[in-house]
Amino acid sequence: KPLMLHLTGSSLVRKTDVVALPPAFFQMGGEALKVAMCVVALLLRRAFGLSAVVWNGWKHTASFAIPAAVYLLMNVLTVSAARMLNPPMLQLLATIKILFTAAASWLLMQRRLQPIQWFALVLLTVGVALGGQGRTLQDGQEIPQAPVLGIVLMVINSALSALGAVSTEMALKMRTSADFTIFATNLHLALHSLALTGSGLLIWPSEPPRLDALHWSDIAALFNEAINGILISLLMRQIDSIAKNYAFSASIFVTAGMTSVVLRQQPPWQFHLGALISVVSMALYARAGAKAPPDGKKSA
Repeated sequence: KPLMLHLTGSSLVRKTDVVALPPAFFQMGGEALKVAMCVVALLLRRAFGLSAVVWNGWKHTASFAIPAAVYLLMNVLTVSAARMLNPPMLQLLATIKILFTAAASWLLMQRRLQPIQWFALVLLTVGVALGGQGRTLQDGQEIPQAPVLGIVLMVINSALSALGAVSTEMALKMRTSADFTIFATNLHLALHSLALTGSGLLIWPSEPPRLDALHWSDIAALFNEAINGILISLLMRQIDSIAKNYAFSASIFVTAGMTSVVLRQQPPWQFHLGALISVVSMALYARAGAKAPPDGKKSA
């Protein structure tokens, strides 16, 4: 995802400085594609005689409005930050969301954490800070350090991601969603996002999309955004909003490897060490969670 988003604004790949899809329109495109995917999946389920419930009243669908609004703002910030930061740096900064998600789960869902898990989260912040110290090399030449604005956007983004993840998990796991497939719940989320984005554009007009400048990277990024949203929701429903972030332990290195091949950028040693520390912290967190007793018997 970070590589795909970066390519949508990279003049090195697109051979032009023109951005075809400004952040708000990119968000709308991704959500519209997600709606189409969910509708097709639900129609196929119905055709094969499987459950395809999509409605359980206005109160139920309203529960998806808050996470949709949070994710809307978060995704717009993500697109903006991704066009400022190189993909490995974006991915490493994004791991801060684990710390924010743990805090949000503790505050909003009374999810207790073991001391070793809090230590793992502190270790994570050390890894992220270390990874951000170096510069990225491109064709043997140093390129500027990550812009401060991009880093600030990702920190804000991480806090929003935590709030969105916890509120989404609560909506996905409530009793009124029990009969809904992941496609049905994502349909509600995507429709709320489209409505909110459209309303926002009416109030605060954005730079219009340049469809004549559409590039293969834009199309690939839109499909990646839609599929990623569905898969993340599935992971949160089956496990929890903290567990979904463990995927970063692998994706950090995958992103660095793909960036090295596609953009010919080689992350410095600080990045690799920071990423390794981040992965160790995630392993400690997951191990402690697996050994923890039920919530009612945990220590705070």
